[in-house]
Amino acid sequence: MNRINVGIIGFGNIGRKRLYYLRKIKNFNIKIIYVCDKNFEYSFKKNNINFINKWEKIDLLKLDILIVSTPTFISEKILPKLVGKIPILVDKPGTINLQKLKKLTNISNKLFKLFKIGYNLRYDDGITYVKKLLDTKKIGKIYHLKITYTNGTALTNTNKVGSLIDMGSHSINLLQWLLNKDNLKIKYNTLQKNEFMKRKLNDNGFINFKLDNIICFVHHGFCNWKNKFELEIVGSKGYIQVDSLAKWNKQKIILGKRTLPSGSPKIKVKTFSKDNSWMNEMKFVFKNLNNKKLLKKINNEGLNTLKIINLLKKR
Repeated sequence: MNRINVGIIGFGNIGRKRLYYLRKIKNFNIKIIYVCDKNFEYSFKKNNINFINKWEKIDLLKLDILIVSTPTFISEKILPKLVGKIPILVDKPGTINLQKLKKLTNISNKLFKLFKIGYNLRYDDGITYVKKLLDTKKIGKIYHLKITYTNGTALTNTNKVGSLIDMGSHSINLLQWLLNKDNLKIKYNTLQKNEFMKRKLNDNGFINFKLDNIICFVHHGFCNWKNKFELEIVGSKGYIQVDSLAKWNKQKIILGKRTLPSGSPKIKVKTFSKDNSWMNEMKFVFKNLNNKKLLKKINNEGLNTLKIINLLKKR
């Protein structure tokens, strides 16, 4: 197998996760060439990784892919100088400017370069299992769907984009993937500014979407004081319920098969206790680095999510 040379820009919480899980991938021949960050305390000498403090020093010709894990306000400054030159995986949302993301995506599509916005939630093992249940019609026709994805970081969140973009974007992206539709019709949206950045940006909100006859409800926020993820999908033949995420210790997936005309459902429970989402996402990227058939679809995913967010911000 040909070696895949990787560079990482940004070594905060997400950048460290990227490096940690890159080292755990076994079915690809991966070499980490660069790690770039301004403030850095880490020893790479034993691993032959070059640490540099300026991304401009990176020799793109030595790399097969660049992972950008900087805060959004930094990503949107450096991406225009990198997109189209090398395949890129950038952590969501890349930029909050819709027109800029359209331009970057169009350049990548035109030059046949991968430009993936990283939404790792859909690569969670439990969520992937839910997707298979939906695709095989285990709960029949979908009636309604609810997602809560919140935490308690109103006073400590550092991304400076607000909970709609930081948390809500994951749920919106997940909805688009689970339902195989990009165009969600917004029926209702409300935002709060309680504590985050001294009430400059939203830190809690509720959204109601409709897709054909499917009603969807999303709760995002920084004000729950405890990390929370819940997903419930109800259909004509039963329901699926997801309690928590594997990254928070244990995730439980419940499949309830409806008893007609009424009665207690037949229950099957599956649990996951290991977070493989970061590793699964990067494996997907490596597998499709040069997949021209899927390139445009992959590149457009982040753009389609930001389009919805942009509409929500205007309401």
